[in-house]
Amino acid sequence: MTDVEFFVDPSCPWVWITSRWIKEVAPQRDLKVTWRSHCLEIMDDYGVVPTMPEAHRATAVAAHAIAHRMLRIFEAVRAESGEGPIDALYTDWGTRFFATGAGYGENLLTETLAACGIDPGRVKAADEEKWDGPIQESMEVAYAFGGAQDPVADHRRALRPAPRVQGSGHGARAHRRRCPAPLGR
Repeated sequence: MTDVEFFVDPSCPWVWITSRWIKEVAPQRDLKVTWRSHCLEIMDDYGVVPTMPEAHRATAVAAHAIAHRMLRIFEAVRAESGEGPIDALYTDWGTRFFATGAGYGENLLTETLAACGIDPGRVKAADEEKWDGPIQESMEVAYAFGGAQDPVADHRRALRPAPRVQGSGHGARAHRRRCPAPLGR
């Protein structure tokens, strides 16, 4: 079994797509995935990257804010119950947020908690700044691995379905074959 730490901001569509792919190949590659927190709202100092088109800024700020609140819930649940519930929370959140367009309201948080069998009253953690400490610690680990990155927003090329790998065990090679060359090449 290989341990994989996967750093997520729940509002990032690229991370969501990649997370679904890693979940699909994990059993074939004997991977144990741990979902670690990474907060774009904190990283972008409660704004958005300068490259974000003006037409998308307000939506991105709202998405980052609700995702930050969800990450606080992740950390509170992790502290109370360990890693087990985090996968279900992230999966339910992503399905509601990206697939059904649940919006940015409090109900997204409470419905996600309830669907995962967690007391919806746990939503209080979303507004408790003490959970920013573990989020920032997780971000420091991510930066130690790969450094701070400025995301490039090219939605036409980046938002594609995760590649389907059916039993080949060659997920990474299949992914490279199906994806366009990185931006700038």
